[in-house]
Amino acid sequence: MVNTLSSFKLKYPLILSHGLFGFSRLGPLVYFNNIIQPLKLYGIKCEATTVHPTDSIKNRSLDLYKQMNEIMKKYNTDHCHFLAHSMGGLDSRYLISHLDQNQSVLSLTTLSTPHRGSYIAKWSIENITERFYFEKFIKAIGVPFEAIANLTPDYLQTDFNPNVLDQPHVTYYSYGAYKDSISNVFTPLYFFHDILTKKEGKNDGLVSLTSAKWGEQFKVISNCDHRDLINLGWSGYNAFPIYENIIRDLYKLEQEYITNPKLPSSFILNNNNKNINKINKDNEGNSENGNSNLYPNLNDLIKRNTD
Repeated sequence: MVNTLSSFKLKYPLILSHGLFGFSRLGPLVYFNNIIQPLKLYGIKCEATTVHPTDSIKNRSLDLYKQMNEIMKKYNTDHCHFLAHSMGGLDSRYLISHLDQNQSVLSLTTLSTPHRGSYIAKWSIENITERFYFEKFIKAIGVPFEAIANLTPDYLQTDFNPNVLDQPHVTYYSYGAYKDSISNVFTPLYFFHDILTKKEGKNDGLVSLTSAKWGEQFKVISNCDHRDLINLGWSGYNAFPIYENIIRDLYKLEQEYITNPKLPSSFILNNNNKNINKINKDNEGNSENGNSNLYPNLNDLIKRNTD
């Protein structure tokens, strides 16, 4: 293994956040599989978090906030970065917007997060959880089950996004992924991919590129599904070069921050129409003009995974 990150050790810890039905470790399974340990071997300070797999974004973010403070205490620092997969990006955005009043978070990088919701969440509610009374049963035995409802396009676009605003002291990056088709019939992504393609276009089986776009920089990974991004897919995809490039971006950001730190800014909690329109306009501009080009070694990664 070539130590490609030896010159890119981050000053601040990288906190990884999982998605819906996620975990840090489940028996032999590790959510960010073959990612955390290699990063640590390269000297990168990184820790995975664990929140309730099906609770609401708000409740998950409260747990995430507690763990963030514990991790910063462990590394004796007052700043950190977040790297979040899927729903974890929404948890992280809520944390940054409503909880992190000390402005500890310097950046958020999201991997296939449904920032504008996913039609698959809406479809699942209508065709699975409500039809078979699954949600009522789960709630009846005392298990929180708000997560899927929090991932619908209606909730994200009419409730969440207008009230969870980007903070000016935080740098937001995002990645989206897609496959033209998913051939493995034994994964739900095979079925969901076609449904989502008809509704939202190119997608990774759960989240479309349109929904994944957010922040100052957007990159697209081809021939990669939702599980491939965390090395838990069945295709043999190697996602680690994606994380290498994320580390390089964060290292560059830290150098800029050390040279010219962003001044403390007012917490945007008064979500008036002016602020909402500004954020929406900014994000629309990023979606249209954001950098969707891949780094050279990500092109190499795609080539290796398609050969």
